[in-house]
Amino acid sequence: MSKKANQKAKLLYLQQILLEETDEKHVLTVQQLIERLAELEIPAERKSLYDDIATLQAFGLDVIATRSRANIYKIGSRLFTLSELQLLAEAVVKSSAITQNKAQKLVDKLARLASRYQAETLRENLKAQKYDDAELLCPVELRCSNEIVPVVLEYLADSKVKKSKEETSVIEGTAVVDQAFYGWMFGFGNKVKVTEPANVKKDFVKYCKKVLNQYK
Repeated sequence: MSKKANQKAKLLYLQQILLEETDEKHVLTVQQLIERLAELEIPAERKSLYDDIATLQAFGLDVIATRSRANIYKIGSRLFTLSELQLLAEAVVKSSAITQNKAQKLVDKLARLASRYQAETLRENLKAQKYDDAELLCPVELRCSNEIVPVVLEYLADSKVKKSKEETSVIEGTAVVDQAFYGWMFGFGNKVKVTEPANVKKDFVKYCKKVLNQYK
């Protein structure tokens, strides 16, 4: 992209820099903003930058300016606060209706609504939450019909195909082994089977019998 084309996108880049690199605890000086834009091959002068920031403020972006010798800027309010993003991310991670791989992708999208510093805090808090729930995670091995291999790989975390034959494959991974997991398994009927560990296999048999006993 030419410098002239970059200049036309100057306001968009400036908004992106402010949203990604500033928050209530992190600021950028006007000189740092000029340097960030220069890295993108966008020349900027102080006066023009003041006008650009005023335009973003008029557009509705909550840019808080502190007038001083350096002149510093930061984003104030956002669409979601960090605590609200935390609640949403935890709900996504704990939802039994969403696969673990899909949940991680959604969390990554939520993190983009925060500054990079807030995103790091969000991920660290979720990691701590995951450790709290670690006792629910269990390594499992499933033999399944090849037609549902993509679905199984998506559902399990750290999943991989251990071995494959013409009609079936053995898949290793980890999962939160609970009623939701057994319900997910049950929905595939004879297309999937727990091969390891023995206690999960035993508990799944109990789950199936419990469901079938309702029809006696």
